Amino acid sequence: MAWLPWLLAPLVFGLLALALGQDANWDLRNYHYYNAYAFLHGRLDYDVAPAQVATYYNPLLHVPFYYLVKALPPRGVAFVLGAVQGLNLPLLYHLARRLVTAATPRRAGALALGIALLGVLSGGNISELGTTFGDNVLSLLILGALWLVVAGQRTLGGRWPAAAAIAMAAGMLAGMAAGLKQPMAVYALGLCLGFLGLPLPGGRRVALLVAFGVGGLSGLACTNGLWLYEMWGRFGNPLFPYFNQVFRSPMASTAAYRDLRFLPQGLSEWLFFPLVFVGDPRQTAEVGFRDLRLPLLYCLVLILLLRRLPWGVLWPAMPCRHGQDEADTAPAWAGRYLLLAGAVTYLAWLKLFAIYRYLLVMEMLAPLAIWLLITHLVLERRRAAVFAGACAILIVITLVPPNWGRVAFGDDYFGVTLPVLVDPDHALVLMTGFEPTAYLIPAFPPRVRFLRIDGYFTSPSNPPNGSDLRMQGLVAGHQGPVYVLYRRYEKATALRVLTAYGLALQAGDCQAMSPHIDEPLKDPLYFCRVNKTLPQSVITEGKP
Repeated sequence: MAWLPWLLAPLVFGLLALALGQDANWDLRNYHYYNAYAFLHGRLDYDVAPAQVATYYNPLLHVPFYYLVKALPPRGVAFVLGAVQGLNLPLLYHLARRLVTAATPRRAGALALGIALLGVLSGGNISELGTTFGDNVLSLLILGALWLVVAGQRTLGGRWPAAAAIAMAAGMLAGMAAGLKQPMAVYALGLCLGFLGLPLPGGRRVALLVAFGVGGLSGLACTNGLWLYEMWGRFGNPLFPYFNQVFRSPMASTAAYRDLRFLPQGLSEWLFFPLVFVGDPRQTAEVGFRDLRLPLLYCLVLILLLRRLPWGVLWPAMPCRHGQDEADTAPAWAGRYLLLAGAVTYLAWLKLFAIYRYLLVMEMLAPLAIWLLITHLVLERRRAAVFAGACAILIVITLVPPNWGRVAFGDDYFGVTLPVLVDPDHALVLMTGFEPTAYLIPAFPPRVRFLRIDGYFTSPSNPPNGSDLRMQGLVAGHQGPVYVLYRRYEKATALRVLTAYGLALQAGDCQAMSPHIDEPLKDPLYFCRVNKTLPQSVITEGKP
């Protein structure tokens, strides 16, 4: 019956995605849809930064979603996304089946299934079902890499060609995930350094680490190599615009462009961050949520360290229970790898991001890690089962998934009604403010050009960067109609930015836009005609 989860999970999670409603998350409206469109239609040189910093992310991850939107109604898109994301369940099940032990194979299978179910019913995964974030799609590659290592544990200590092949294959899967979405690199790093904790000769451990690294770089090259080369050729920065204080591309400011909002502040937060965001989830996410699995796991790790650190053992060998055969210690071997890889991943995540969504794979694996730690710390099987059951119940009854934004299903995914355009073949649209609006662009005639003259990538500054200068030249030399697009509450910003460009709104020529995907938002978008004359028009409240 091992095939049953593979058959049922996609169906169940596809239906669950339908029940949750249509995805309307911020990143979808900013770049998930637009980037794929721009990539497929060659707009990287035509538009300028309409999705702000994210304009320059690798678009390959979201190309399938773009085609789904073109081919299927919104309910069909959500079901397909949920079905693919549901494949995490059988992967977690087969992984857990190799790591948990019980009195009988049937009990072990039931326990593994329960652990897998608790893993996929995490707050992060539930919130991302049917969405475009990609964390619970790329998790398939990370879990696949982990499964290869766990399933091939006997081979890793045997003949080198076979051991190297397993390590390289696992590395390639993890590298492909990192290439499609850079935050996944923390998992690749964790899985790579996890080999150092294996009970193998030091030379073999280092060799496996190197083989995994070679595979990881190969996988990254497969999914991101061409895009890195493209960014290097266009901007002189393969990670453009990130780390531009190092690469110094003239097309962006000399800055790191990193999101530092959620990084821990002070020693206590660095040491106890999972406990910090229990009390205040907005320390690690833009929205509220509650999921106690990672804080519980963190507490168990602290208990383990307190018991072992005085003896200098960071990855202790898990002792055999009374009566176990030596061969049965294989789960302990793999569990040790899992826990060390998880620790490295967490530390890298804490240093680089501290953004909760990026821990989704660890969230899925947390129930398995909790079980392994409890059965290590509490050797009496019945007590361990009671304690683990109590943890599972606590996690379930306190669970509050985050809400990244959803709307009721409509006939069209975005529900965009275009404003009236004068001479669309020669129209130029200026975008201002931080609101995500790039999803509108594919609905416009293809000759309409979009420039984000203000946002979190760039805005009028002194001195201007290369992108500012390019947009200033395009605006100054444009002979057709010019429009500005902004959210009502960002009207003051729009006026300020237009003034910096020597522009002003044309009085009485604004059109409101309220796409279906923006339904939860109170403020509509405004699409207004712009003049290249001063002074700017006076705008009264409520009449943009």
